Amino acid sequence: MALMTSGNETARPEALAGAGRALPRMEAKTMLAQLALSVTSVSTIATAGCAWRLSRRLRTDPLTGLGNRTALELAFRRRAKHGLVAVAVGDMNGFKALNDTHGHRFGDRVLIETAHALRRETRRGEMPVRLHGDEFAVLLTNVASARTAEHRVRELQAAIASVTCVDGQPVEVAMALGVMTAPAETADLGALLGSADDRMYGDKHTDHCSKVLIPQAQ
Repeated sequence: MALMTSGNETARPEALAGAGRALPRMEAKTMLAQLALSVTSVSTIATAGCAWRLSRRLRTDPLTGLGNRTALELAFRRRAKHGLVAVAVGDMNGFKALNDTHGHRFGDRVLIETAHALRRETRRGEMPVRLHGDEFAVLLTNVASARTAEHRVRELQAAIASVTCVDGQPVEVAMALGVMTAPAETADLGALLGSADDRMYGDKHTDHCSKVLIPQAQ
């Protein structure tokens, strides 16, 4: 039996049946295209996530969780180019003797607690990093003056000295710190690190930095 359509044309039943079969095929193609797009999007997000995690890992000290030298260099390049910038460099007093006496595991725990103290003390615009071994650095951006930077260094030293117990064992912790300040627009990280390192060795001989990091007798 033929069916009437507009314009007095006759549509055969088999033609209508064919159109009915074509519609599901078109929907299937659309669904496949959407699925492919979704898979591509998920893959892109996963790749970006992996890249971000790898980048973060390359900028993080694995022992303490602080940034490393790569992170310091990146933050220094991104600094504001006005005002003053300062870099402080420090290392632990008596750390080699502690490692030799009590072992590297205990020494690592002291470094971790020192890193926690630095992280708690630093403010916005400041970034502590572990350079290597028992040597740390702190980037201070937008400091008001060289005297302000010196004051912040003494506050950081006080925060580190507040570490009095590691793994249930009483300790005394001290860090020698030297700081160098320069105009942010022309500052060179290598030069700041070198000058701060020189000042750090001078700081080791001052009264406020005379303590040696040695576990106390229980």
